[in-house]
Order: sequence, then C-alpha cells, then structure tokens
Amino acid sequence: MIISIDTEKAFDKIQHPFMIKPLSKISIEGTYLNVRKAIYDKPTANIILNGEKLKAFPLRNGTRQWCPLSPLLFNIVLKVLARAIGQDKEIKGVQIDKEEVKLLLFADNMIIYLENPKASSKKLLELINEFTKVSGYKINVHKSVALLYTNSHQAENQIKNSTPFTIAAK
Repeated sequence: MIISIDTEKAFDKIQHPFMIKPLSKISIEGTYLNVRKAIYDKPTANIILNGEKLKAFPLRNGTRQWCPLSPLLFNIVLKVLARAIGQDKEIKGVQIDKEEVKLLLFADNMIIYLENPKASSKKLLELINEFTKVSGYKINVHKSVALLYTNSHQAENQIKNSTPFTIAAK
C-alpha cells in the first residue's frame, strides 16, 4: 500500500516549545538558534478592529507566515516523525533491491510505503498519534489517500475496513 499523507494546516499546528527540541538535537546553536528563539519565544499578536488595536494575545503554535525559516523549521520537526517511522521495526516498508523504503518527504507532504498494510498501518497511526500529542502535528485522514496493490479482493476488503484512509480507485 502507498499512502499519500495530507498534513492538516501544516505550518499552523506545530507547538512552539516542540520546535526547539529537534534543533538542539541536530546541534543547531548560536546565531540561528537565537534568531529562532527571538521569533518564537512568547510571540503575541494583535487584532485591529475598526481602527482600534485590541489587547495582545499569545501565539502558542504555528510558524510565521512568509517567514523564510518556516519551511525549514517545519521540515526539521517532520524529520523527527520520519526518523521514528524509519526506525520502527513493526512498520514494514517495501524492498527495492537491498533497501527497505518506508517513506518519502517533500515540503509538508509524506508518502508512506507499506509492505504489510493491515499490521503496519495500525502501528503507523499509533506512532503519528503519539507524535501529534507532543508536537501539534496532525494529519488530515479525510484528504490522505491510499493506493492498494493486491490481487486479492478479500485482502483488499480487510485493509479497507482497517484503515481510516480513503482508498483510491484502481
């Protein structure tokens, strides 16, 4: 099975405290880390209503719109999930020559390859749900699509009944 994962409001959901952890783990420090902290530590926003500036309120998640760091920060956070998927032995990817391929990332898109969809998709969803709790990242299961490659109608029906993803027509 191949699953195209749609991220729900990708740049809006990542919690600010979670963003710092992956940066420090990959040895980002100094000026870059200070810039990130200046932008994302205790940010606030104001609304102007009828020309009057209302009281500031705190922003706790999301990356800033039009900020050139936003895609990079999101990708560094998403790499944490990608690494967890790649290292999980219960999630079986597809074999291509001698390599096991489980996922591909591009911007906020994730393509997952599962050899044993019934068992692996359950573990995948558990892993994503745990990641959601700590990071704010969330997938949109209604927009995510799976492509099954099986000749067994029985296996296809079992997988359709066990996965929340929309199954693409053949």
